[in-house]
Amino acid sequence: MKLMQKAGEEMVKKNHKHADSKFYKYFRSKLFQRIIVLVGTWLILSSVVAYEAAPKKYKLAVGNVSVYDIQAPRDIENKLKTRENAEKKASGLTPVIIDIPNANNDMLNGAYEYFDGLEQLIRKLNGSKKDGLSDEVFRQYDPEGVYSVLFELDEPDRLLLFSEKGLDDLEAIKNRIIRTVIPGLTLKKLMAEDLNMEIQRSLQSLESPSEDAMPALLSEDVLYKVIKPNSKIDEEATQAQRDAFIESYTKENPVIIYKDERIISKDDIVTEDKFEVLKELNYIDSEGKPDYLLYVAVFLIIFLLLLLTLLYFQNFHPKIFGDRNSIWLICVIILITTFFAWVMREFVPDFSYLLMPIYIAPVLIAIFLGVEPAVAVNLMLTFSFGLMVSENYEFLLMSLVGGTFAAFFTFNATQRRKISWTGVVLGFINALIIVFTGIINKKSLESLLNDGGLAFISGLFSMILAIGIMPFLETTFNIVTPLKLLELADPNHPLLKRLLMEAPGTYHHSLMVGNLAEAATREIGGNALVSRVGAYFHDVGKLKRPQFFKENQISSNPHDRLTPNLSALVITSHTKDGEELAQKYHLPKIISDIIVQHHGTTLIVYFYHKASQSDKGEELKEETFRYEGPVPDTREAAVVMLADSVEAAVRSMPEKTQGKIEGLVHKIIKDKLDDGQLDRCDLTLKDLSTIADSFMQVLSGVFHERIEYPDLEKKDSLIDLDNSIYNIKAQKNDGRKISSETGHIQPSEEFEDPKGNH
Repeated sequence: MKLMQKAGEEMVKKNHKHADSKFYKYFRSKLFQRIIVLVGTWLILSSVVAYEAAPKKYKLAVGNVSVYDIQAPRDIENKLKTRENAEKKASGLTPVIIDIPNANNDMLNGAYEYFDGLEQLIRKLNGSKKDGLSDEVFRQYDPEGVYSVLFELDEPDRLLLFSEKGLDDLEAIKNRIIRTVIPGLTLKKLMAEDLNMEIQRSLQSLESPSEDAMPALLSEDVLYKVIKPNSKIDEEATQAQRDAFIESYTKENPVIIYKDERIISKDDIVTEDKFEVLKELNYIDSEGKPDYLLYVAVFLIIFLLLLLTLLYFQNFHPKIFGDRNSIWLICVIILITTFFAWVMREFVPDFSYLLMPIYIAPVLIAIFLGVEPAVAVNLMLTFSFGLMVSENYEFLLMSLVGGTFAAFFTFNATQRRKISWTGVVLGFINALIIVFTGIINKKSLESLLNDGGLAFISGLFSMILAIGIMPFLETTFNIVTPLKLLELADPNHPLLKRLLMEAPGTYHHSLMVGNLAEAATREIGGNALVSRVGAYFHDVGKLKRPQFFKENQISSNPHDRLTPNLSALVITSHTKDGEELAQKYHLPKIISDIIVQHHGTTLIVYFYHKASQSDKGEELKEETFRYEGPVPDTREAAVVMLADSVEAAVRSMPEKTQGKIEGLVHKIIKDKLDDGQLDRCDLTLKDLSTIADSFMQVLSGVFHERIEYPDLEKKDSLIDLDNSIYNIKAQKNDGRKISSETGHIQPSEEFEDPKGNH
């Protein structure tokens, strides 16, 4: 039982250890570190922008007496006042009137029904006169009281109505009502509120000089019962008309508080409309709480800008996106620029949009990483900082135009003087933008001169800061710039001076490789300066054992006393030795990579061939005679590899004619391609052809034909004799000789390899 418990505890410890190791591994991974740096940059940049974008708060409420003089930071509409004016105007609009369906017909039909019913009632009563014309009789024949108006008639009037003359009078009333009065009313827009007035007018028109009450009472009764509204207000259409008018009026007649105009003065009463203006400007301090909504908005906007920039790098610059060092560099530059932007906003808030040194980012990134990354970051920072100075669109124009020019002007700058002059040019560009926008805004001449001068200073200030910051970033991130490369290419560099004094043959070989590599790299669109400097340092590892390489030998060859395996080990070690020296002398990584990669995994054919002819009968492994690599992963490193092999092979040729040199150059490039040494770089077949042509142009200038001088006949004959001896020796060994480093077959076994061995 104890054994099982102990085993379980050990298993738990092992699992915890594995989990801790896995977490620690992820924590140390480049991906995790990049995420942390990016998140930190986002939080810091967003915090600064949100803090500066948030307006000053005032503790005010409607009805309070203001203790502040508050001016408008920009043109802003007093929406409440505009709405109030619009509604006042809209209240006088005529409503939309629509007809009530069948209302006119209903009035005529009602009149006919009224008079027909009355006539029938009279006829029924005439047939029952024996019962008299009392109220009880009327109720008996008119139980619903439709003609209750008859109760109002005196006895004589009732008798008149039920006489023949009364029926004639009733017919006359009917005709006047149906043929004259009602048709006249149907021609009008009868609204419910106007009915009483219209009926009274109609009754007045019906008045007759007769003293009989019956016609007037019947006319009034029928009109009030049958006349109904034939029109009504379309509430929905009227409201739509009102809303449309208000919307149009508010657009055409807004109440504007212009920039720098006073919104409210000290000791003024805070009215509702002014309070709404201050609220819209986010000037009202609500219980002293921060404007969290503004902060969230700023953080999300900058997150989207940063995400868009990262997606651009991922799709169009994957090397930068995948390189932790490059991402860290970009983030540090962004934070440095953000710091100076914050300083300007804090200490010169009124002119910060003119003095903000945003060009620091595009200049440094263009120098370190290229134009396109610089423009992308400049766009991101332009819109981010634009949130801080949203009321000044001149800043956006200056930053977009000037920042893009800054990236193009400083890319591949080889002199600090050029960067300084770029500051002057950017200053003029800034000043022109400010002047042109000022002319559009009708600013005064004095304002144009002041603002233009400040904008000019901004361009110079950005360049001064960029030049001052650049060396620290170069050292911190071990990044190479054209300026740094020029410093490395100086012959007075300590490592090059050592190479000249301790391995002069290697030094001069490196200079020649530099010429070849620079010319070829320039033709294929690569960084020619990187290739040249990489070529200068590619063989510095030979400083550890310079006498083991043929170009540094004067008499004896140490390889004559070593086995092929040991010789191969000595030869291949110079790449690793070079990497150690590069670290010791703080050479940039891109140069260190060229030192390690300039032989790739090439087979040392000479010693491999020599070992294969040994009588020891040992099993021969090809890996023993190959460089450790890796193969070149950049165009520049690949060109240095090809230039190194070509220079060594051509220098060892006994007869350097143009045709033979050209054939050898093409053969070397083809051998490297077939051996897989160019698999990781992005050179195309067209690039390889261009590289070969560039090599030939340089080599033709070095190994050109010379005229024969008369006094050199004896020397020429010695050369001929030497060539004859050389040919005899070549025939003894099948006419072949193998270069120890290039791997190319040469015409003689006895001819010494210029890179180190027989």
